[in-house]
Amino acid sequence: MNISLTDVKTIDVHCHPYLENPSPFSEIEFLEHLSLSVLPNMFQEKEQSEKIYPGMNMYMQITIQKLAKYFSCEPTVEAVVKKRNELAKKFPEYTKNLFEDVQLKGLLLDFGYPQPPISKNKYNEITGVPSWEVYRIEPLMDNLRESSSNFTDFIDKYREELNTQLSKSSVFGLKSIIAYRSGLDIGKMDKDKASIQYKEFQENKRSTVKELRDYCIHVAMEECTKADKVLHIHTGVGDGEVILSKASPSMLVDMLREEKYKNTKVHLVHGGYPWMEEAAFLTSILPNVYMDISLQNPFIGHGVKRIISQVFEFAPFNKVMYGSDAFTVPEMNWLGVLLFKECFEEVLESWVQKDYMDAETAQYIGEMVLYRNFESVYKKDLELQR
Repeated sequence: MNISLTDVKTIDVHCHPYLENPSPFSEIEFLEHLSLSVLPNMFQEKEQSEKIYPGMNMYMQITIQKLAKYFSCEPTVEAVVKKRNELAKKFPEYTKNLFEDVQLKGLLLDFGYPQPPISKNKYNEITGVPSWEVYRIEPLMDNLRESSSNFTDFIDKYREELNTQLSKSSVFGLKSIIAYRSGLDIGKMDKDKASIQYKEFQENKRSTVKELRDYCIHVAMEECTKADKVLHIHTGVGDGEVILSKASPSMLVDMLREEKYKNTKVHLVHGGYPWMEEAAFLTSILPNVYMDISLQNPFIGHGVKRIISQVFEFAPFNKVMYGSDAFTVPEMNWLGVLLFKECFEEVLESWVQKDYMDAETAQYIGEMVLYRNFESVYKKDLELQR
């Protein structure tokens, strides 16, 4: 029995919605949409004698190569973008065909990016697959600071809205990007210090106000615990604004070990990359902590195979889920699945060849990561959808 994940259905447990592009992309615009960078001028026109656009990396090279094969065109940026623009004139059809090609059957979405949020109904029409939501807490905090005259009013409204969102069957949990604001070294709840910092937060929504933000994530943990839903926490790298020195998942240990959170499900988004071994270790010692392999897949390109292997040095097979962090174009979602399956097949085959397991077990583990673990972790939420 050979390991084959090609026809295995896949659920993307972390990605973002995107808009239809109303006009054709230039080559530079397409590369910009593929990039994690939010800064201008990352890409430049190449000289006629050059083969590579300045700014391209290995992930983009793989994307162009794989799309060229899918489109049956020359493996150049120019040829791929031309063909892509032709097909994307019928954007929903184009997206649905991409998703069907890799058996992408569902999306767990963070509508917190881009802002303002895209219509859920409109996005579902574009993709043609079921989608669910994790509700991001930071935009809520930013909005409530404008309508709440004091800390007590702010927290009361904040907790009430979290409760309202978590009561929706389409909302599978909450999401925090505290790693972008004050870091993952979250202290204990301190109402007095949080209250003192509220005025500063009112004046500047991007202020660090660490104790206030720590307090708010504790409230989110409490509400997820009561609702029996999952808190997603951004860990590791992201765009250029992340506080990288305070983005390691190991910094969450003290909070995750608190007695009141022993039954709280926590999802480490992006698997802590480049600290994925730390995320994997946390999943191995804390029964309700999970991780995904998003952002590092597909954005580190050929390194995805290495990442998968390293994650499973510690992580239990039932604690890891597939993700992409796709956020601008459907090609990201597509390439994420295609590359992950290709790399995971190689890892699983190597385990079988080394007699670590038989092929049937390896095939099942592949299915666990691609969709079975999602269906297990979010079983109650999925049942409410039926």
